[in-house]
This record gives sequence, structure tokens and C-alpha cells, in this order.
Amino acid sequence: MLYKRDSLRVLLFLVVVISLFALGLGRHAWAEEGLRPDPEGKLLDLTALVELAGENNPLLLAAEEKVKQQRAGELQVASKLAPRLDSQVAYQHQAGNNPYVPTMFRDSYVAALELSQVLYSGGTLESSLRASTLSRKAAEAELQRTRQTVTNGVRKAYYDLQRARASLEVAEATLELAHEHLKQVQSLYENGVVAKNEVLRTRVDVSSAELQLIQAENMTDVALNGLIKAVGVELKPESIPPMESVDPPLFPQNAEDPYETALRYRPELVAMDDSRRAALELAKAAAGEARPRVALKGEYSFYEDDFFPVEDDWSVSVVATWTLYDRGEVKNKIEEYKAMSRELLARIDDLRNQIRLEVSTAWQNMEAALKRIEVAENQVEMAEEDYRMTLRRYAAQVGTNIEVLDARTALTDAKTGYVNAVYDAYSAYSDLLFAMGTTGEEAATAEARRSSLGKEEMVQ
Repeated sequence: MLYKRDSLRVLLFLVVVISLFALGLGRHAWAEEGLRPDPEGKLLDLTALVELAGENNPLLLAAEEKVKQQRAGELQVASKLAPRLDSQVAYQHQAGNNPYVPTMFRDSYVAALELSQVLYSGGTLESSLRASTLSRKAAEAELQRTRQTVTNGVRKAYYDLQRARASLEVAEATLELAHEHLKQVQSLYENGVVAKNEVLRTRVDVSSAELQLIQAENMTDVALNGLIKAVGVELKPESIPPMESVDPPLFPQNAEDPYETALRYRPELVAMDDSRRAALELAKAAAGEARPRVALKGEYSFYEDDFFPVEDDWSVSVVATWTLYDRGEVKNKIEEYKAMSRELLARIDDLRNQIRLEVSTAWQNMEAALKRIEVAENQVEMAEEDYRMTLRRYAAQVGTNIEVLDARTALTDAKTGYVNAVYDAYSAYSDLLFAMGTTGEEAATAEARRSSLGKEEMVQ
């Protein structure tokens, strides 16, 4: 019998251990699955990355929880306007030999229900509820701005990754050209056409190109980590394809003034205005504390010396309270909230000026980058032609090796300058959308609507 019990205990112990082990493996598998944003192996474009960030970015999740906090606070204030029902069950024992307390009441039981309803609060509860609603709306506007911040961060991190990849391609092409030129110099040296110092100089240039390639690879890894931080999940390099086209971004030229768009869409302005109005409502709520407050109370109770008591009793009362003197507490509360409202009003004016600066800076940066693209394109064409001619001159021993190295350096700088100009334009465009508080769809929709109206007028 003991042997059977011991065997049963061992079996149960093994079952528990195996279950815990399986649970641990399951959690590990779930954790690994959570690190795979795309288990099906699909490619992630910029839109998909922005959607992933909307689900996983910690800043956005924190802002969403803040909105939930404000909503819970709003419901708490609203509940004070509704009836309140309380219940009570009590037991009381009276010790001692007090002759004024009958023996039958030394042990008493109480069961009661109490219903209360505020009839008039002087406007305090109503104003507090409106203030809570405005605070919740301000939190929602802040959530929207946080979402825009996260989106802008993902876009710029994505463009930085594509910039680093393009720079890596330039570095790889430069190293390939350096190796080809080294073969040419070695061939000329073996035939006794050039001196050995030109071979050494070319090898030094090849080493420099290799160092640039290593630096470009490191910049690509850093850019990928920056994108991972912006999105909030682990990403694989092969899941992010290169951009289908690197044409410079085009902002609708017939769209309305960017500053006016920013004043219409920037959530911070909405949040500050809601906070200012909430402060005014709190001032009204404080003023209501100086007015009378009236409440209705009804109680239905049982009181007896046995449990469960059967002798019932009920009462209905109307209670009015009015604070006659508080040494200026209400007055100072009102002044505090009014001062808060005036402060927010001044901050709104400062924010408008800040928005104007942000919009103008982003617009000028985008225009400068677009102009740089035009110059860089011509510079790349001229640098490629100059390098081709310099190679021919060197092969014919009309030019020098230094001219070839200088021409290739100029070509590399021109290609790098073009890459930087293109992705600077994309980043500036993203900053412009962020400064205006839009996603770009609003302006594109307006432009498409204008174009369709124009076509209809032409048809008519």
C-alpha cells in the first residue's frame, strides 16, 4: 500500500514538472512569436511599419492609457449626479451594567438600505463633469499628436534606413571601381609603363574604399536599430524592401497655406483650448461651492435584538447645507482656475508662433533639398563623364593616376550628395506633414478634388 502511494506521488510530481516545463516552452514560443511582426514572411513597406508602430510603440500605448484614465475620471464625476444606494448590516453589544440600557437592547442587530440623490449642487457637479469631459478631449488630442509623433518618427527612421542602404550601394560601387582601377594599374606596372608608387597609391585608395564600406554597413545596422525603436518590435533587414522609387516628394502646389492647415489640424491647439475651457469650468465648480447644496435621503431599516430583525422602520429627509464662512477658500479657488485659463491662453498664442516657425522651417528645408536634388543630378552626370574620360586618358598615358583617384572621389561625393539630397527631401516632407498636423492625405485629397472639378469644367 505504501509502495502504491509513493508511486502515485512520484507520478503526480512528474506530471507537474512536465506541465511547468511545457508551460515554460509555450511562453518562450509566445515571446518568440511576439518578436516576429510578420511570421508569414511578407514584406513590410512604410504603411505596414506605421501600422505596426500604432500597435506596439510604448509612447502610443502610454498615451492611450492616459485617455482611459481621463475617461474613468469623467465617469466618476458623472456618477455623483446619479442616485446612490448604500446597504448596512451591523451588530452592537453594550457592555457594563448601565441601568439606563434595557437588557433586551444590550445585543442589537441592524440591517438598512439608504438611498440618496443630490437635488441641487449649486452647479458644482455639472461644471465638474463638463471640466472632466474637456480634460478627456484634451487627452484624446494629445493622443492624436502622439500618434503623429510616432508616425513621423517611423517615417524618418525608414528614410534613414533607405539612405544608409543607398550609401552602402555607393560604397560598394566605389570599392568595385577601385578594384578595377587597381587591376589596370598593376597591368600597366607589370608592362613597365608606370612606376610602383602608383600601385601603392591605388592600393591605399582601395583600403580607403573598404573602410568607407565598413562604415556604410555600420550606418545601415544603426539605422535599422533606429527603425526598430521607432516601431517598437523586432524587424529583420530582409523584411524591409528598398523603396520602389526614389523620386523627390511632390507637395500639392495648389494646396492651401501650410500654416493655415497647421492651425486647423494641429492637435496641441485643440488640447490647450480644451484645457483652458476645463479650467473655466473648474472655476464655475468652485463658485458653486459657495451656494446651497440640497440632497434627498431615504432610509429603510430593521432594528431588533434578534437576527434577522423583523421590526422595520423607514425615513425620508431633505438635507440642505450652506457654507457661510470659509476664509476665502472658494474665492481663491476661483482665482486659481481663472489664472490657469489665462496662462493657457498665453501658451496658445506662443504655440501659434512656434507652429509658424516649424512650418516655415520644414517648408524651406524641403525646397532647399529639392533644389539640391536638381544640382546633384547634374553633378553625378558630369562626375561620371569626367571619370570615364579620366580613365581613358590614364589608359593612354595622357593623364595621371592622381587625376583618376580625384575623379573617382568626386564621383563618390556626387552620388552621396544625391542620395542625401533625395532622402533629406523625404525627411523634410515628413517634418512638414508633422508640423501641419496632417498625414498628407488631406492635401492630396483636396488636390484631387480640385483636379476633378477642373476636368468637369473643361468638359462642360
